[in-house]
Amino acid sequence: MINSSLEFKVQYSDTDSYKVAWHGSYLRWMEAGRVDWLYLNGVDIKELDEKFNIVMPVIELDIKYKQSARLLEDIIVNTKVLEITNLYIVFEQTIINKNTNTLLTTATVKGLCVKDGKALRHLKDILEYDKEKLCTL
Repeated sequence: MINSSLEFKVQYSDTDSYKVAWHGSYLRWMEAGRVDWLYLNGVDIKELDEKFNIVMPVIELDIKYKQSARLLEDIIVNTKVLEITNLYIVFEQTIINKNTNTLLTTATVKGLCVKDGKALRHLKDILEYDKEKLCTL
């Protein structure tokens, strides 16, 4: 499996009135990191949703804010997988300041595979992106 490393520049819309990144911005950056990880590993989430009605909502999130990102800083969101079962996937994510290599945030995020509002027990098939198997789910 390929790990994801996605770069962002902190924008005005990411910050509060003190030019410090708002806590919700980290969640958006991490979501982009997870989507990038899936893409790099051959999973097209748009096609999963549109053709197979399969989505992967977050069901658990453990986040620790270590230091603040600030306006116009370059950050990197690193994403790797800690565990994959047939029911869920657990990501480990870090956000660092690209220029100083300072750790800003760490998170463990668990995603569940859902089709038509019900948990699927075929996550490994989805991550292998076997379209024939997906059509039978």
